[in-house]
Amino acid sequence: MGGDILGISASGLLASQRNLSTTSHNIANANTEGYSRQRVEVVARTPQARANGAIGTGVVVANVGRVYDDFVSGEVRENTSSSTSLSVNHDYTSQVDNLLSDPNAGLAPSLKSFFAAVHGVADDPSSASARQVLLGEANSLSERFNYLDDRFNTIRKGVNRDVHNIVGEISEIADAIAKLNDTIVKAREIGGGSPSDLLDQRDRLVEKLAARVSVRVSEQEDGRLNVFMGNGQALVVGSVASKLEAQSSRYDPSEIEIIFKSGNGSESVITRFLTGGKLGGLLDFRRGILDASQNELGRIAVGIAKTFNEQHRRGMDLNNDLGENFFFENDVRTPKILPHIRNEGDTLLSAEITDINKLDISDYQLTYREGKYKLIRLNDDKLIGVYTSLPAEVESEGLRIDKISGSRLENGDTFIIRPTRLGAQNFSTIIEDVSKVAAASPLRTEANIGNLGNGKISAAVVHDTENHVFDRQRSKLSPPFVIRFVDETHFEVLDNTGNAIPIKLAAKPEDPHIRHDTEGKPVTVAGKETANPPGVSTVLEYDPKNGSDVFPLPDGTDFGFRVHLSGEPKAGDTFRIGFNTDGIGDNRNAVELAKLQTTPTLSNSTADYAQAYSQLVSRVGSKTHQLEINSSAQDKLLTQAKERRESISGVNLDEEAANMLRYQSLYQANAQVIATANKLLETLLGSFR
Repeated sequence: MGGDILGISASGLLASQRNLSTTSHNIANANTEGYSRQRVEVVARTPQARANGAIGTGVVVANVGRVYDDFVSGEVRENTSSSTSLSVNHDYTSQVDNLLSDPNAGLAPSLKSFFAAVHGVADDPSSASARQVLLGEANSLSERFNYLDDRFNTIRKGVNRDVHNIVGEISEIADAIAKLNDTIVKAREIGGGSPSDLLDQRDRLVEKLAARVSVRVSEQEDGRLNVFMGNGQALVVGSVASKLEAQSSRYDPSEIEIIFKSGNGSESVITRFLTGGKLGGLLDFRRGILDASQNELGRIAVGIAKTFNEQHRRGMDLNNDLGENFFFENDVRTPKILPHIRNEGDTLLSAEITDINKLDISDYQLTYREGKYKLIRLNDDKLIGVYTSLPAEVESEGLRIDKISGSRLENGDTFIIRPTRLGAQNFSTIIEDVSKVAAASPLRTEANIGNLGNGKISAAVVHDTENHVFDRQRSKLSPPFVIRFVDETHFEVLDNTGNAIPIKLAAKPEDPHIRHDTEGKPVTVAGKETANPPGVSTVLEYDPKNGSDVFPLPDGTDFGFRVHLSGEPKAGDTFRIGFNTDGIGDNRNAVELAKLQTTPTLSNSTADYAQAYSQLVSRVGSKTHQLEINSSAQDKLLTQAKERRESISGVNLDEEAANMLRYQSLYQANAQVIATANKLLETLLGSFR
């Protein structure tokens, strides 16, 4: 009897001791991050069968395990990943927002000042000081574009640096998890129980990993944990950890892409599949804000340069020369096509902006396969077109793609097209001489002083000085034009030799003013003879009531300008269109340049320069505000998830103190039972003396 009591009380003493040790361990780790409260599970020993029933044999410690909820821990992990991603994205987006919206550092003030200077030249085209102010503001605008682009590049370098560091941390954590998997399995084999502290340590590593990139986990039967990321890439499988590396992009060395190196040695680019955590937040920022904002700023720069240059070339400067480019030719030299580093062909491609109005802010991917070029717009993965040869006109995107060099393309050769990324960086003013500002129109119209009628001719509106009638080498109109009225309702256009310009016309019956063809013979039209053959003529109809536009001529001949006739001219009246020599006080082209400020030349004629920039600022500002709200909400969700986990797994010191007293009393009681058993045994032994 004494032996039975002694064995039972000894088992109770050992169980109490284990409870006291576990409680002490909980109290000691009350402030340890990621520690899960541990609990001793005890069960009654197998009873001994007797004739009069089973007799208890005491207690045994079945397990010392942690109080843990896998679902709640998964919530903490997911919320940690989302919260960190939003926070990092918000921090970087705020930088862009502050940069673009700054009233001093942003583009809006410089753009406004530049066009104010253009208006100043339009108000006083002969003023050298007004022209000097214009050149100064143009240089300031160039510096502002360059500054903003430089800040974008600085932010991009910071993103690349952070991505590189985080990728290294992910690989280190993955390797630590793989090693800990082995340690946990060995601990189970030796101790036969659950190594709670090691499991907590592994969970902390997984949570640290989730703070860097979104992951999914699954536990093997032997207790090892598998970790997956991205598009299902296995970062950790049992005891094997794969590697991540941040490398220069295979298209652009200034970009960073993420390479996944699996355990079997294969490599794949997984940048676009990574979400969540610091890494996902950085990649989201780069794709959604940084690339788009720099492209949009570049498009504005290209738009200003292209449209301003086109209009400036339609003017005439103080030297009686036709206007040249005012800004650097951004539309020709900014678009870049970057070949993949592993392209097997030797062909290099180029791109040119053909229509700034249709130009998008997206980058594109061009892939050659089986004799065809497939163009995909990357911001929405839309197939834009398939082309069988180059050059290819991509009308919907305002681009032309052509070959530079090389003669061989192989299946799978791929190129990235960036139409506007370098636009702000390349923006610069070419003109330095105030006399080179083309404020005047190159054409002058005038009525002959001896005209008998009251006909009038409008000022010429020039739309293309690249036309052959404009001699850009000698800066003159070659030849000048004379409009001569045959009678009140018909006129001819003469060149400087006095000969009427021949015009191809369709037939009109019964019109004696239209001359016969070169042979002077009438022709038959629909079975009817007419004196108006569908051949060459020189006489045009005039509408005395509404007037008439002279150019382009009815056969489509266009000389690059427009004039309008009005009033009631008489036969023999003439009007001259000539080069505007010494038109120093002429401001017509400066007025047209000033109109560009409010002309919707971007985004399919929906936005002018200032509106496009305002939309960029609004878009980034709206995204910043959205991220701020989402980040705050996600932080609350993370706090709630951690509180739920803490309520389950956290150490409550009051509870542990109560347990300590309870287990202490239990220990003392078992010790008292042992003392009683000892006295009983001594009494029994004394009876034999």
